[in-house]
Amino acid sequence: MPSDLPLLPRFLQHAIQRWADNRQAVSQQEVEINRHNLYILPTRQGILFFVVLLLVLLGAINYENSLGFMLAFLLGSLGMLGMIYTHQNLNHLKIRIGRAEPVFAGQDIIFPVNISQSTLNSHPDINLLSSTGQNFITHLVNEISTDGKLSVTTKHRGYINPGRITVHTEYPLGLFHAWSQLKLDSRCLVYPAPDSHHYPLNIAAENNQGEISQDNRGVDDFAGIRQYQAGDLANHMAWKAIAKTGVLQTRMFNTEVSQDILISWSELDESLDTEKRLSILCRMILDASEHSLDFALKIPGIYIPPASGLQHKHRCLKTLALFGLPQ
Repeated sequence: MPSDLPLLPRFLQHAIQRWADNRQAVSQQEVEINRHNLYILPTRQGILFFVVLLLVLLGAINYENSLGFMLAFLLGSLGMLGMIYTHQNLNHLKIRIGRAEPVFAGQDIIFPVNISQSTLNSHPDINLLSSTGQNFITHLVNEISTDGKLSVTTKHRGYINPGRITVHTEYPLGLFHAWSQLKLDSRCLVYPAPDSHHYPLNIAAENNQGEISQDNRGVDDFAGIRQYQAGDLANHMAWKAIAKTGVLQTRMFNTEVSQDILISWSELDESLDTEKRLSILCRMILDASEHSLDFALKIPGIYIPPASGLQHKHRCLKTLALFGLPQ
């Protein structure tokens, strides 16, 4: 299925898209396709079909051939019926978009989409095209509604909306291209992309003022050695065992008092740009959460006290995702 409007130059397509956008100025969670926002044009095959049909008609007129007239009118009727069916295949459909789960930058957002109708009609070959070019095909046959998933590619962090969604079809004959451009009201939170490398996590301790400061000392009782796991503290590495075996290993301790981790913006190299720092902090949050560690997050202007669990992880990731962005 073509994503571009058939037989139209690029600048004219953009002009039509801007005009269609202005007709639906406000985004809505559910939009009904009707004659006010549904458009139709012949495809390349449709243009060729009607050119051949015109030649048949001219030949029938020239030679006064009754069979030629009958063939031309029959094919012309089929073409007009195809146009009506193509238009009605989208007419009066209701498109509703749901809430998408947060993702990391570079991943695809999956927006749940529901397509419904008020009557039990057949609507095959319905195409939904996202603003980033992913196409989703579904069929609404002998049912009131159907669900699907529309993918939108992400490139940066923050809140991302689905943008312009194009619903189009060329059913049944492929001679006409009907489409509708919709603005659907939804958004997804996109976290920073986690850095590909793992970084040591620093233990935090409270000072006399009740604030958390960095403390790299191990004060627990030694309990044994295990194989190294991503995110283990650098000061817990079993260097003597590593020198003997050549395998990364970590010392284990019996923890009588919980040790909190401080994930701090100020501990990173000042030469790194903002996005790189956020990427590293994101990786550290994921590593601390994977090991069920209590950790605090400290970035310019924001401090989140130590905690653990899924809710705390998402709170910290959301803080990174929205850092420095206009509210």
